[in-house]
Amino acid sequence: MIKLLIVDDERIIRETISTLIDWDSLGIHLIGLAQNGFEAYNIILDESPDIVLTDIKMPGLTGLELIQKIYEINKKTQFIILSGYGEFEYAKTAMEYGVRHYLLKPCNEEQIIRSINEILAKISKQTAFEKIEEEKKHLLSNMYRNYLLNIINDSLVSDCTDKEAMYQSIYKRYSKFLDFNYSPYKIFYIYYLEIDYLNETINKLESFRQNYSPGILFSYIYVQNTLILFFNSYTTNYDELISFLQELSFINQKVEVTIKHTSFKNLSDLLNQLLFKITRYEIIYYSDGASITTICNYKNIISDVKVCSVKIFYDNKEEAEIAYSSILKILASVTDINLLKQLISSVIIYSASKSMLYSSISATEFMIKVGKSESCEDALNLLTSELKKIFTDYHCSEIIDTLSLKIMDYVEEHISDSGMSLKSIAENYLYMNEDYVSKKFLKETSQKFSNYLTGIRIKKAKELLANINPGKIQYVAEMVGYGNNPQYFSLLFKKNTGYSPSAYIKLIGNNNE
Repeated sequence: MIKLLIVDDERIIRETISTLIDWDSLGIHLIGLAQNGFEAYNIILDESPDIVLTDIKMPGLTGLELIQKIYEINKKTQFIILSGYGEFEYAKTAMEYGVRHYLLKPCNEEQIIRSINEILAKISKQTAFEKIEEEKKHLLSNMYRNYLLNIINDSLVSDCTDKEAMYQSIYKRYSKFLDFNYSPYKIFYIYYLEIDYLNETINKLESFRQNYSPGILFSYIYVQNTLILFFNSYTTNYDELISFLQELSFINQKVEVTIKHTSFKNLSDLLNQLLFKITRYEIIYYSDGASITTICNYKNIISDVKVCSVKIFYDNKEEAEIAYSSILKILASVTDINLLKQLISSVIIYSASKSMLYSSISATEFMIKVGKSESCEDALNLLTSELKKIFTDYHCSEIIDTLSLKIMDYVEEHISDSGMSLKSIAENYLYMNEDYVSKKFLKETSQKFSNYLTGIRIKKAKELLANINPGKIQYVAEMVGYGNNPQYFSLLFKKNTGYSPSAYIKLIGNNNE
């Protein structure tokens, strides 16, 4: 329930307002009445009301001074100002602190309710937005976690003696998902940290991150009494973080922790150094701040999965089929759900890097489903279905004739053309009989052109929706050929994906303002 505080130095005014309106019917809990700014300030600190209805001119701490003080502490607190005509300049100043509602005395019940309802709508919208943002951060954290775990596992199983070449080869597979070259990184080493205090230290660092850099993802790796923290550089001055780390102490810790930090111009340089160091250890702990994953040196099974993932995309279809069957048998033997999810993630990410028909968006959607799996059987069933589709699409595409490839290229280049049809392509681009082209396309692709066109448009729409905010759905409809009927686009998108365009944006987590 939304909490409200009423502040006025005139008793009759504050008590009248408190009894004038049925606050419960508005979904409001009236937490109290304050007779001056000082009393209100203390109540706000203790009770954290969502809305404060306050007189602006009071003895001691004025309403304006109260607003200024609370603004420094919590910018989310919403204020409604009660003001006399001669105090309008005060109200104008309050607007600088985000106040958007002021009522001139004397005011009536309707005016107060109108302002309350407007604020309730704003709070509701902000709460929904924050929920989406939180889900986005959670998704990004999970995806980033999967990528880093796969990179570590890939480096563990490689026997290549040229480490730098091996690392670059690994990064290339994940270049669709991570920026290895252009974003600077910061890394901190916390030495002599005993494993008994690992959870506690990560929890403390996450609290620090929430307070000082909530939009930044912290990644943690722990090996043999050393905690390694790294993240995208977000400032040039890390004095607060350094001081925080230097003050870490634990009652039964035998040796004081020591801190070292350095910068890297990009993720590639950071990982080159980091992977070389950590892959010498038998056990590596990785955390995204929410949970800790233990990476054991399952070298044989990881290596076998990696080899089979590569062979699935061999030109020799018979050999590819053997690898396809082998990888499912190997994964069926895994009983650790976390390891299985890591291996499945590795297979899918590699597939996205190899198959032109399997996009990074498809990989992301699939990994969201796998992440929700509660058993090895469920996760393996999902992979079996997905991998069969990837395998079939990849190897069937090799027998597609030049004619169908020309049609596919044309569709890609003219995807925004709402009038596109096989008839227009056949007559105006290929200069061939429509009936012949239709039968040829169906035979080679095993689908009608209309179904293929819809599938490509939905696929392109997914890619665009993953990088925009809900306000630009009309733009996406135009870009994929439904600009003349965006409502039909929304219905068709939901029919094919199970989500409306706005719900899909929320699912993928890329709601950028």
